[in-house]
Amino acid sequence: MQAGTKRTELVKFFFALSEPIRLEIVRALLSAKELCVCQIVQAFGLSQPKVSFHMRVLREADLVLWERRGRWVYYRLNLENPMLRVVLPFIEEGMEVSKIQKTACEVEP
Repeated sequence: MQAGTKRTELVKFFFALSEPIRLEIVRALLSAKELCVCQIVQAFGLSQPKVSFHMRVLREADLVLWERRGRWVYYRLNLENPMLRVVLPFIEEGMEVSKIQKTACEVEP
């Protein structure tokens, strides 16, 4: 991997974690293991477009993985990312209990 590519990955990684909302979303994903976008909207009181923006930044930094199930999109941390594994102990420090609640997307059809 070229030095410029590695530098770009580092910039994206730290940019993604520098926003307090995104850091809290990462903490929520760490606690819950997997969240639907509607749970993130509800827990953080953000509009769906704002959540989509934040999740795109996290995806581009390779911090989260996503999966579409029907009309819902589910996110989980990318624990294969070596940079994320290094900083997880610091992210976990001082973590509060998750404020994520069950939502309509979790109801089986």
